[in-house]
Amino acid sequence: MEKNLTDRSQKLIELLLMEPKIAEKVFTDIANKEAYKILDINQDGTLTLGKRSVRWWNRLFNLEKTISFKDFAFSVFSALVGMASNLNKNDILQGLSQELIAKAVLEKKFDFVVDRLFDVARFGVESGVLNTVATPANGGVMPEREAPARDIRVSLQNKGYIPVRDSLGNVLLNLRVKVDGYSFDQV
Repeated sequence: MEKNLTDRSQKLIELLLMEPKIAEKVFTDIANKEAYKILDINQDGTLTLGKRSVRWWNRLFNLEKTISFKDFAFSVFSALVGMASNLNKNDILQGLSQELIAKAVLEKKFDFVVDRLFDVARFGVESGVLNTVATPANGGVMPEREAPARDIRVSLQNKGYIPVRDSLGNVLLNLRVKVDGYSFDQV
């Protein structure tokens, strides 16, 4: 069996399937109007779905179905486009187009596809289990902390040079300061 998915990608697929709308697209057998109950994510990229919750029962009575990674990717893509708001729908369609998924699937870059699908599920849709509170799709931004007021004083002890320091305190460069004049505003 060829290994096309890393363990990380398999876990991301599990996280993607926690989203009810994505799970509905993947687990529902439209022809028989029945939902699959069990899933195995294979390392070659295929997904094995079972109609019963016992694996050996599914294998014994041929109640399992294997879908290709391409079918899985298109199902997730379709679910994500359906979950997106009108503003994000065009961005998702252009940024994560079917051509991109098809190209990556044909080139067997399954990890790349899973990463992109997860990113869109997390940051591109408004309502979902995976997106965080402060995502651009939610209109949320990371809470800004107000910077404390600082009194900046420049002491020109080094004959008109101001040292610029890095995070460790080492001098990166010296700025030469020359005063041509001054002005002030009255408060």
